[in-house]
Amino acid sequence: MDQVAPERSGLNTNLRVLKRRFFCYNQFMSYFGMSVVYILNRYVFRIYYFLYHWYVRGFRKVSNWAINTLAKLDYKFALRINLKNIFQPLFQDYSIVGHVLGFVSRSVRIIMAGIIYAVFIIFCAVLFLAWAAIPAFAVYRIVINFPN
Repeated sequence: MDQVAPERSGLNTNLRVLKRRFFCYNQFMSYFGMSVVYILNRYVFRIYYFLYHWYVRGFRKVSNWAINTLAKLDYKFALRINLKNIFQPLFQDYSIVGHVLGFVSRSVRIIMAGIIYAVFIIFCAVLFLAWAAIPAFAVYRIVINFPN
């Protein structure tokens, strides 16, 4: 049985012609035109990569650092443990004095830890916002000082 080759007319041929005319720009553009397209492509890619690296990867690093530091602070100040055991007596002394001292000392530690955590979180937030504003500030200074 003889197989007949499919015709090269119709939609398939029209797509090839379109690809040659519009997508295969090497045949119709000069060497200068290709280099301009390449340079613009690299320029856009570099801007995108810088912004991705500066904001996405940088935010991940800063947030991981802040979370690890908060975990170290929690190990030092034991905020969760003190919150869980706030009404337990201190050193397992079940007298009135043990209950009062346990509540007072744990309350003081909880307040101190809360203040230190709040200061650290505010510091990290301000630091991150200032760090995130650096590229915008640089672009602003370039635009302002650009000669007319």
